[in-house]
Amino acid sequence: MKSYNWYFSKVLNVSETELIQTIDEFKDIVSSGIGVSFNNVMMVGSGKLGYSLSPKKNFKSFELNAESQSKSDIDIAVISQDLFKYYWDLYRKSYNVKFESIYKYISREIYRGYINEKNLRHIDPCRKEWNELSNNSNKLLRTKLYLKHDITYRIYRSWEDFEEYNLLSIESMKVKVIHNAI
Repeated sequence: MKSYNWYFSKVLNVSETELIQTIDEFKDIVSSGIGVSFNNVMMVGSGKLGYSLSPKKNFKSFELNAESQSKSDIDIAVISQDLFKYYWDLYRKSYNVKFESIYKYISREIYRGYINEKNLRHIDPCRKEWNELSNNSNKLLRTKLYLKHDITYRIYRSWEDFEEYNLLSIESMKVKVIHNAI
């Protein structure tokens, strides 16, 4: 949650004196484009820290080579009950058996209080709506801030859901580290 941002500092070489201004511009681009509060947008994950906190990735470093098979992306958390509800309703209205295999992932995410953009892109009506909403932000992030990597979003229902998701990830990593140290 602090102001340090690994991607801006180490990949884009933003100076320490310009870092806060760059983070604010990042948040302004996304919040304006998506239609949420400036304070409800943040970069998270390996782009923010330089390594992943996902228990599945074992502190994997951010993959700098954008052409790599295991390339990293820029993860953006958007906290918005309205946006969460909108896409949850759109998921339900868009239900179709041809998307059935992806719904098991969607239902688990909804239960935990978030919607992953990667799954939005699997459902035709959701993908169309999401692309219309996010394309301008993505374009501006590339042209104004020069982001070089893919951009992905996760919409959280609330700050509590965002915090719980991250605390569970940190706790899983802590258990893994302790287990491996023994």
